[in-house]
Amino acid sequence: MSLPRILGIAASLRNARRGAGKRDLLSQLYSITTKEELFAYLSSESQKNLGNYNTAGQGEGKDSDEIDHTLHKNRGDAGLSNSEVTLSAALWAAQREGAEIEHLSLAEHFTASGRLRHPEIVRRKLLEADGIIVSGPVYFGDRGSLSESLIQFIVGDPVLTAAMRGRLYAGIAVGAKRNGGQETTLIYQMLDMLNLGMLTVGNDSETTAQYGGTGHAGDVGSMHKDSYGLDTSMGTGRRMARVLKLFTAKPVLIDLPKTLFLILQDANEIGARTVDRLVTLFGRSQHSSVINLTGRHINRCIACDTCPSQIGPDEDYRCIISSKDDCMKELHQKLLYHDMIVPVGVSLQGAVAGSKYQLFVERTRYLRRCDYIWGDIMVAPLVLEEQGDFRSLPIRMMTSFLRHHTVMAKPMIGYLRDNEVTNMQLLEESYLLSLGFAARLAAGRLALARESTALRQYNPIGYSLTFDKDMADERNRRQAAAGAARRHRLLTEAEKRLEAPSAAGGVPIPDFTVNSPSEKLEIN
Repeated sequence: MSLPRILGIAASLRNARRGAGKRDLLSQLYSITTKEELFAYLSSESQKNLGNYNTAGQGEGKDSDEIDHTLHKNRGDAGLSNSEVTLSAALWAAQREGAEIEHLSLAEHFTASGRLRHPEIVRRKLLEADGIIVSGPVYFGDRGSLSESLIQFIVGDPVLTAAMRGRLYAGIAVGAKRNGGQETTLIYQMLDMLNLGMLTVGNDSETTAQYGGTGHAGDVGSMHKDSYGLDTSMGTGRRMARVLKLFTAKPVLIDLPKTLFLILQDANEIGARTVDRLVTLFGRSQHSSVINLTGRHINRCIACDTCPSQIGPDEDYRCIISSKDDCMKELHQKLLYHDMIVPVGVSLQGAVAGSKYQLFVERTRYLRRCDYIWGDIMVAPLVLEEQGDFRSLPIRMMTSFLRHHTVMAKPMIGYLRDNEVTNMQLLEESYLLSLGFAARLAAGRLALARESTALRQYNPIGYSLTFDKDMADERNRRQAAAGAARRHRLLTEAEKRLEAPSAAGGVPIPDFTVNSPSEKLEIN
């Protein structure tokens, strides 16, 4: 089986590598065997790039136009810009996880003057990639114009647009300050890719399991000093490679994908009716569970430092809140063992009475800290909104649920008029596409459970968890036992859901392919 191919896209006008220099970069990354060697290499290349700028006249007070003109005369075979440093870290980690890596410098094709050079190369590399990682600078809390040009290039090519649907995306952003807009940049760029129909991931559980790589580099040649940013970039590469393995494993899922609808915010039962329609319409294509929380009581998360309250198997409710009027303990078992989660919200102008959206999201904190119980599950938000509403519920769902180490599909947006959904056919087509992706992801997750004993663990970066240091060994023992129990369940599930169907039966998997949607689904 061929290795999944990841295309690293450098989206900065300051990119140092082009032409043969890109091939040299890939060869050099493949030759590095340890993280220490990688950091030393990135430091050396950063210093070379700073030297390029000094040679071009930066230390002599020459203006930027003259410096850039001189730099573009270079061969492009030495040095790395700040964005290229983070991208290189991600690509190195990805190839160490068993992916094939490729490189594309947008500045080489989308010039500063706006001219497009060799579009056939850009097109070919995108078509050949199973996933893309885009690394670029922050501009006013948003991605730069090179990334925008890439999006426009894809949208302007119908064949390329269709091919990118279902491919995987991850991002890295480099800002001049530690809190310089990196996360907003990643979110906005993620929206771009979701609107193309791509699936998105953040970085991995070994770093922060959030939105991607976040680099801090205010000056030319300084990115290598930010070890935390390099760690998040490597985590992005690992996450991309691991999820691509799930999608390219190509096992056979012989039963139906399991979908959990979570109705978190409703009005006039619009959400409940829409969910009922999807459950009924695709009853032969999925096993559905529906939890309507709008009439249930949920206590607020108290953000305690003992989360989870104990170490144990996934089946155990491990939030410290256990009051009788709180529904989360009762619902815990129903939140487990699904292949796709569909958070549902109705968004009307003015307040929506009875919303449990934020309360529920906060209370899923323990699920995340229990070593990502929802990890590697597809999430496809469904939001039904009235024209003029401006609460951005799809974006909030996307950013909150992605932090559970999930894979995000394009949010499905229904447009309301007089309490009726006006684009229901498009929602149905989009839902079926997400269901198909969820089935592939589930099959890969179960298949790879047979091959690996490694399970993700929550890494409490930024928190000081309170527990007796003398009990650390006991805590580790219980955590190992819980991990072993989860893996045993996955292996048991794999035996049931991936075994070859007999001639006498087996559940036929429906065809999830759908023709191109009749209209473009935008995320507001």
